[in-house]
Order: sequence, then C-alpha cells, then structure tokens
Amino acid sequence: MGWKITATKLFCDTVKEWVTIMVYHDGTTRCGYYERHLAKGGTRGKGKVRCYEKCTLLAAYKEDVFQREEIVD
Repeated sequence: MGWKITATKLFCDTVKEWVTIMVYHDGTTRCGYYERHLAKGGTRGKGKVRCYEKCTLLAAYKEDVFQREEIVD
C-alpha cells in the first residue's frame, strides 16, 4: 500500500522551537506550529513571529523524504 504521511520534529530557527513537520504522499506539507498558532490569523505564541506557511524547513524536509523514496524504489 505504501506510505500516506510521514512526520518528524525539527528545530525551527524562525520560531526558536521544535516543530512537527508533516509530508503527505501527494506532496503537500504542513507545519504543526503554523497550523496551531498562526494559520487562522491567530497571534498565539511568543511575541511577533515571522512564520510563513511555505518555509524553507518544510521544503527541505519534503525534498529529503522524496529523495529517500527514490533510493528505496
């Protein structure tokens, strides 16, 4: 059947916290910190944070996941 989602915790230099990063098999990504604190215009969190939904941390982890998948196949 293959995988549907993979997730890990990585340290985000932008928010200075460990965040959960999720990558779905269809290529979409989600950041747990962004979803919880900022997605709906919320300001919860520690002060003003310049966090964006499409960040370099998400892109790098997504690239890593799909590169590892190519090696296995």
